[in-house]
Amino acid sequence: MTIWLPTVFIGFQAVAQVVFSEQDVSFQNGSVELAGTLLVPDVQHRVPAIVYLHGSGPMTRAGFRRYAEIFAKLGVASLFYDKRGTGASTGSWLSASLEDLAEDALTAIQYLKGQDKIDHERIGFWGVSQAGWIAPLAASRSTDVAFIILNSGGGASPRESELFSYRKGFEKLGLSESEETEALGILDEYFNYLTTGEGRGQLVATLDSISEGRLHSLANQLKRITPSEKGRHNWSWVGAYDPMPDIEKIKCPILLMFGDRDKDHPTELAVERWREGLRKAGNDDVSCVVFPGAGHGIRMREGHIGKERPPFADGYEAMQIGWLWLHVLNDRE
Repeated sequence: MTIWLPTVFIGFQAVAQVVFSEQDVSFQNGSVELAGTLLVPDVQHRVPAIVYLHGSGPMTRAGFRRYAEIFAKLGVASLFYDKRGTGASTGSWLSASLEDLAEDALTAIQYLKGQDKIDHERIGFWGVSQAGWIAPLAASRSTDVAFIILNSGGGASPRESELFSYRKGFEKLGLSESEETEALGILDEYFNYLTTGEGRGQLVATLDSISEGRLHSLANQLKRITPSEKGRHNWSWVGAYDPMPDIEKIKCPILLMFGDRDKDHPTELAVERWREGLRKAGNDDVSCVVFPGAGHGIRMREGHIGKERPPFADGYEAMQIGWLWLHVLNDRE
């Protein structure tokens, strides 16, 4: 990073005054209408573009604006939209499968390919957390994905990620070895139900049996998120999805960013899996950065005081600007 940051900032200063236009847009994936915002730099040539992919939960377009405006001044267009069932978008993220979310992402690319100011050969993804599984799945299904930038996601499977997060929670609760063993057995029941659709009645009974004991917080959490038998299919990917076959198909340039103190996603395992999968893909256009002291989302949480969100790690935004300059903007028209 220290080798090419000076070049990056020289280039960034040269385009930092680029103004951009903004418009509300919408695009259709089947019966779902996705509402978003499109920022396009006001330049004479066609520009590359980024589609922003959400993390888990009910996320709107609002959290992406910071990046979109920075990248627009750099000369990159941005399409950021409300996740289905949030903001002005229709549908429901609660009933959406991983495939549905990947198709939403690909539909966004198709929308951008219909815009005259967009360079159709340079449209990529930017994503955080859960997007680390959405982006590889989408990229494995389309050659239209020209680049990928990911923050704190993918590599490790959803099940591995969830178990890592739960174990961190058990450490915080101070569970004994036997209590942790019991908790992990209950999680096995939960993931088995998600994957196979079998054993929901037994799972509910198990959760009822621990609802008053030391594992009551686990019981309450799993009761809240365990889907019905009717809705279970759309969540089966949490227990069953293996991202490796999709990673092994990624040929485009990719920037991976992690924090070494992430308590929600297993950084060490994720980096190992990404490297293995991309090596099998024959993809050597890979940049992987682990930020010391950073947690999930590359936020510096430890020791942070106050109501504001923790700051990003030093160099987080500069890394993305530099990477885009070298890997996406360097061959612009």
